[in-house]
Amino acid sequence: MYEGTGISVALHSLGCKLNQAEQQEMAIAFEQEGFIVVSPREDADVCLINTCTVTAEADRKVRQWLRSVRRRCPGSLVVAAGCGADRTCDGLVPLVDLLVGNRGKKDIVARVAAALQERTSSRTVDVVAVPQYRPYGGRTRSLVKVQEGCATPCAYCIIPLVRGREVSLPTEQIIGNVRGRISNGSREIVLTGTKIGVYQHGDVTLAGLARMLLGLPGLERLRLSSLQPQELSVELLSLWEDDRMCRHFHLSLQSGSDDVLQRMGRGYTVAEYIDAVTRIREVAPGAAVTTDLIAGFPGETDEEFRSTVHLCEEVGFARIHVFPYSRRSGTRAADMPDQVPSAVVKKRCTLLEGIAEASRAAYARSWIDREVTVLWEEETVAGSSVYAGTTDNYLRALCRSRTALQNVLERVTIMRAETEGVWVRRNDEGQG
Repeated sequence: MYEGTGISVALHSLGCKLNQAEQQEMAIAFEQEGFIVVSPREDADVCLINTCTVTAEADRKVRQWLRSVRRRCPGSLVVAAGCGADRTCDGLVPLVDLLVGNRGKKDIVARVAAALQERTSSRTVDVVAVPQYRPYGGRTRSLVKVQEGCATPCAYCIIPLVRGREVSLPTEQIIGNVRGRISNGSREIVLTGTKIGVYQHGDVTLAGLARMLLGLPGLERLRLSSLQPQELSVELLSLWEDDRMCRHFHLSLQSGSDDVLQRMGRGYTVAEYIDAVTRIREVAPGAAVTTDLIAGFPGETDEEFRSTVHLCEEVGFARIHVFPYSRRSGTRAADMPDQVPSAVVKKRCTLLEGIAEASRAAYARSWIDREVTVLWEEETVAGSSVYAGTTDNYLRALCRSRTALQNVLERVTIMRAETEGVWVRRNDEGQG
């Protein structure tokens, strides 16, 4: 196999937390083979993007990144991997040297090495010690993949077509991965996948897996990524009796209209969604409930859209991600009648984004003068002495410090809430 020692690789991801988790896995794999993983902002011998194709905008951002890399690093091996490589490969071929779909990611290092071998067969590389793995980009929150694929695709979603059937990773493999991340300094583990609520390996469900992980020495925080209302079982919610479980639930809504939810194939009603939020707040008071919304789904009437607006105002989300409906060939929604005009979709998105900002600000303000736990991650700008971190309830925390705070987990008091995050005062009982 091609010796990677001395060869730099820049990794970049677009889209979901599953893509980010896979990016971290790639970083580990490349470093184990002697490659030097650098920031995606740096020039590198290999520039690799883990692509997203969930919307037309995601496709556009992928192409934009690839063109930018071609201009900035004309001699680099440019690689596109993941969902976009599977779905839009013809459009990416002129922009890349290597395409690797989702099923090929497990061999990504070998494929990159083979491509480099073809380009640089006469190059001699000195063998040096393989650098020890560091959390990618200095991050101290480590994303761990537990599952991928979806057996019940929503009408608008292209991802099941590129991710394939539901597959849950073996429990022991996940436990081993988490042990490795903890030993390398990660203080928070985020479990992620296409649809983690359906995790099932043998008799082990997501709740059972989480309990096993909470029993590992050194695990200080555990966070679950996106869930659906119907997945919030009594057993799963009982996990929040442990204060190491982060008080953050990403519960995708998509629409506040039962008729739209039915056309989407979401599998729950508005009443069931509200019940799920109520149960969350009973077991984890003050928890951040974040969500996704789609504006302009085919056939969405003004009245149905108003239902979404009213529900958002009623629930009081900590954060809302607003997406315009994106027509994807191969999905059921692409052939539905009454496609909403783009001007109407844009107007609805603008209104929802205003509600999202007001909701975010209100949730942040509700925490002023209250204590939270924050995991400090990095300086916002090198040398600025301003550090940013993430609270257990998913607020972006900021403070000034003359001492390095990276990877410090401590109790703080929120002093004020601003657009860029909440500013905090560090408490005496903080720990390094």
